[in-house]
Amino acid sequence: MYYPKQIPYLLDKDFQNYIEYVEYRKKELEDYCMCIWTMKSKQRLDKVVSNHILPDACIDIVIDFVKGTICFAGFSKETEDFKLNEKIDYMGVRLKPSAFYSFFQIDADKVMDKMIPFSDIEKEFDLAPILLVSHTRKRIEYFTSYLLQKIANAPNKDFIVMIDELYQNPKEQNVVKIAENLGFNKRQLFRIFQKNYGVSPKVMLNIVRLHLCLSLLLEEKGKLIDIAVQCGFYDQSHFIKEIKRYTGISPFKLLEQYQI
Repeated sequence: MYYPKQIPYLLDKDFQNYIEYVEYRKKELEDYCMCIWTMKSKQRLDKVVSNHILPDACIDIVIDFVKGTICFAGFSKETEDFKLNEKIDYMGVRLKPSAFYSFFQIDADKVMDKMIPFSDIEKEFDLAPILLVSHTRKRIEYFTSYLLQKIANAPNKDFIVMIDELYQNPKEQNVVKIAENLGFNKRQLFRIFQKNYGVSPKVMLNIVRLHLCLSLLLEEKGKLIDIAVQCGFYDQSHFIKEIKRYTGISPFKLLEQYQI
């Protein structure tokens, strides 16, 4: 199953010392949501800490309890470097690719790579009362209740499932083959991907390969050449270049940091 790996604690050595980041995976939400996550400063930050967010084609609902804001945000093209300082208290839900369109019937490319106020999208439910809740467990309960309402009214999840299928074997996938399998031409496929995922088919494949590489590298500790082949890179040097392009460091360094 496609589960993008966010690794800010490996990309900034101070992140783990200053920030507590936790992902909560809830079975009742799993068809449409990756996780609910929290990010809090362990103490008031006396320095700037970077939160590097890898592109994952997911759109998040992000709640900032310090500033009192709720927004939608998604990243698909480059790794975003968010600077954290002073007091940090965030909660969010990472929606699976296509879940945003399923919930709101708004094309995902209207939101992807932007930050849009929650109330500009959600016209039926006021999530603002969650800003008055201080306990993490109560916040998660409130958030979960809202998400279950959206899931109850969501249409089928065919396009969510399709990303899981691409993730299982990206080596054998390309834009032409995906279009043929779905019975579309390339132009139609592009429009469908922009609507459901907010990205082109080519970008989606690149993102899927990136996160499969990270999972195989960090969780299964596979050999680089084997990972490169399994993820559809034509050689090890291409694989190393792509990992470094997104993370800023080589897979060797990533593995080294992970084992510390």
